[in-house]
Amino acid sequence: SASVKGDNSSGASGKEGSNEEKAREAATTEASDGRPRLPGDKDVTRGELGEMQLESSSSADTGPLTVEVSSVYNKEQSDPPMRKHCFQYTIKITNNSSTDTIQLLGRRFEIQTVGSSMKDVVQGEGVTGRQPILKPGEVFEYTSTAPLSVRPIGTTIIAARMRGEYRYVTLAPEQETATDEQVKSGGDASAELAIFHFIFPEDQRVIPFKRTEDEVDEDDEDEEDDDENDAVATKTPQSSKPATSSAKPRSPASSLPGDDDMKTGDIKGSFDDASDMTNENVRVQVSSSYRPERSDSSLDKHCFAYNIRITNDAKQSIQLVSRRFEIQTIGSANKDVVQGPGVTGRQPILKPGESFEYTSTAPLSVKPMTTTPVVARMQGEYNFVQLGEDGSTPLSSTPLQAKLGTFHFVLPALEGV
Repeated sequence: SASVKGDNSSGASGKEGSNEEKAREAATTEASDGRPRLPGDKDVTRGELGEMQLESSSSADTGPLTVEVSSVYNKEQSDPPMRKHCFQYTIKITNNSSTDTIQLLGRRFEIQTVGSSMKDVVQGEGVTGRQPILKPGEVFEYTSTAPLSVRPIGTTIIAARMRGEYRYVTLAPEQETATDEQVKSGGDASAELAIFHFIFPEDQRVIPFKRTEDEVDEDDEDEEDDDENDAVATKTPQSSKPATSSAKPRSPASSLPGDDDMKTGDIKGSFDDASDMTNENVRVQVSSSYRPERSDSSLDKHCFAYNIRITNDAKQSIQLVSRRFEIQTIGSANKDVVQGPGVTGRQPILKPGESFEYTSTAPLSVKPMTTTPVVARMQGEYNFVQLGEDGSTPLSSTPLQAKLGTFHFVLPALEGV
């Protein structure tokens, strides 16, 4: 899940419950660093912002003050393969009063990264370590950074949503600065910092996978019906043009005979929720986690997210051309097969040492067994071709395989399971 790493300036700089009671409880929880948190906006949590106009800036008038903000991506301080994306934002506060002098006493911000079910709250006295005084017509302006730990997702271009307020006091005639009592009380009014969004630049956005009707129908029959639609990705390479190879994935199969231990629920050996495997000098790492906000145990609906990282450890460039997964839910006698061209709708080229990373979801309709917390097992492979010295021409039309090692979708401790 995504999280806010912090605020690099003292004045600048997310889980929705299954019911209202849980939401209220969540509002009182705090992050590990003591920062308060609030239930997030559902559209940001799901990455589904509908028809909302997404702006990287905003302006709001509250009383005598106008608060304007604009934001940009800070490429120099970002590290996309490590899910580190830094944004810079500039705040401009104008005192529009012709008679009153205003002193800013504190600020409070709410920030929610996409995919997170909680908002982090950043608050404190002053602005950039000061409590600036604005005489009539004066402007206070500052710039700060927001380093975020977040993955882009295919359904939206935003990295995070932010809003807030500035607390202030109107000074009396001849009053030079706020009194201790005024500072302690936080002032007598607040000016709104209206909603704005941190928006990924084009080279960091994920292009949603546009499937054909036949592919949609095929995928809707298996347990991973929205596998690639929910994919999110961060990648090092900038080149992802389609391979000229004539290699095609094997003919689709709806199911295969499953593993006996999954059928009976008597799981043999360990049941790791992650795996790490290297084949043909290509390393495939996967980790999985439960998504309670997309699950409903009373209906036997359990949703998991799994993060895939593919690294080219070879001495020449490669291009991923297709993938094939096998997934078997607990109690089922068969494995469902999901396969298709590309990865998240693309066929990325990886130079030596480069990685491609994305996250997908597996919405499972399965009744858990009391004998094991495992609800599904998954494994698979990625087909790729080696490229010539020009970095684009396949050396062979026969693809090689990088294995996705076996891992499990494991339920956390849930009531009723």
